[in-house]
Amino acid sequence: MKYYRIIFAFIFTASLFLSCKFEKPLNPKTATITGEISNLEKHKNKKWVEILHPDLFSQDTPFKQIEIDSSGHFRYEMEIVSPALCWGIYNKWFPFVISPGDSLHLSIDANIWDDITANHVIKEKYVEISGTLKGDYNKIIKFEEWASDSIYTRTASQLKNEATKTKSPQEFNSFLRNKEKDVLRQIEIFGKAQSAGSLFYDILNSEINYRTLDDLMRFWWAKPLENSMKFEDISLPENYFSFLENYKMDNNDFFVENRIDFIKELQFFLQFQNSNERKTFIEIYQNKKKTKINDTYFKNQAVYIRSQTKGITRDLCLHFFALYNLGKVPEKSDEIYASVDNLMVDSFVKKHFEENFNSLLKKSTPVPVIEWVGKDKLTAFDSIVNKNRGKVIYVDFWAPWCAPCMSEMKPAKLLRENFKDKKVIFVYLACKCSVESWKSTIANNDIAGINLLLSEDAYSALSRRYEIIGIPHYLLIDKKGGLVNKNAARPSDENIKNEILKLL
Repeated sequence: MKYYRIIFAFIFTASLFLSCKFEKPLNPKTATITGEISNLEKHKNKKWVEILHPDLFSQDTPFKQIEIDSSGHFRYEMEIVSPALCWGIYNKWFPFVISPGDSLHLSIDANIWDDITANHVIKEKYVEISGTLKGDYNKIIKFEEWASDSIYTRTASQLKNEATKTKSPQEFNSFLRNKEKDVLRQIEIFGKAQSAGSLFYDILNSEINYRTLDDLMRFWWAKPLENSMKFEDISLPENYFSFLENYKMDNNDFFVENRIDFIKELQFFLQFQNSNERKTFIEIYQNKKKTKINDTYFKNQAVYIRSQTKGITRDLCLHFFALYNLGKVPEKSDEIYASVDNLMVDSFVKKHFEENFNSLLKKSTPVPVIEWVGKDKLTAFDSIVNKNRGKVIYVDFWAPWCAPCMSEMKPAKLLRENFKDKKVIFVYLACKCSVESWKSTIANNDIAGINLLLSEDAYSALSRRYEIIGIPHYLLIDKKGGLVNKNAARPSDENIKNEILKLL
């Protein structure tokens, strides 16, 4: 593999040598969301509304579960540092925009649970948003509703995954840039037609810009994963990462979700980029039990990350670096904490780092989680298969934040009912979500069957085993425990019934 000695040369400018005291601090303010649910008496078990907003400190997809009280009301407060494009979920998704200091009120009709249409975005008749609304907010909402059916589709995601697998680095870069240009053009057309202001363009342009950066950043490990290679074996041209030259590391504006994802990917790459510690990094990533970690490993990695970054990007990279490694080797918590303690500058980041680090250190997971235990062994999943010999097994990989996944849950319920007296087992393997989101989504959507929450490493291992490139994804296993179809039809596809019947 070519190592990228000049990738981050652009970073070493005079600005890096200025005192940290000149950096502009984050200025968080509270934003409030209140709401009321009408017709709740018809859907009394639907007790949660979920909010997805750009969370600078979340390790998982930052869904927040807000409980609905007995009178149908809910309230949620969040600290944010910039205008944010957010999504709410109550059976279906709905977009909204909120800025620091804003107060929004959501009026939601619980009859949305009776809507069996395939569309995963709630239309206006079910959700009304009021409160501190600026002119561009509703225009952004309308664009996102349109884009969810026209731009950010499952087909588009599949095309991107296929491009990751088959295209060269240069071709992949061109593919994403052309896609970005198309979306920017649509934003411009839509904005002019709506006489939109600067906020409309700033948020939506940031969203697609950081989405592209995130996808470009993932390529170095996603391509070998798609092609069953080791990521250290892929060869990339030295100029591949030149796209980073236009990324403003100390920009404190517009923390859209894709920007947070991009920063997580950047810190992960920087750990690998540090050639002096690469061998240990790979062994930690692979969960090798006998990995020898030198006393200076975490400090060396943190110092390297700091040398390659600046501003808020530096502080967030260090934050994610520490939490990533704490999750991998919690017995090294003291060394991990000490490695970053004096390197962060922003007081808001440092405060939340303390809280998140201590919370993760104390956290236990009181749910059935599939853990990675060795090459091609996933004990909980394999145990399910072994215990259910003589039955057909239909496996659903999903996540609460995945709109296509959730749109399949009603057809999945009908599929279960269709085979309720047959020897068919339905297994739901959730991934990349918090325990709270997992539990509330199961309750809200009546997901009956064997429900397990996958650890990050378990999902990666299963992805390699079954060549999973995205969710939702479905497997079909026969009565002998053999894999019949590693890309089975969805619950909404009538063909799945015949596939299952043939195996009974």
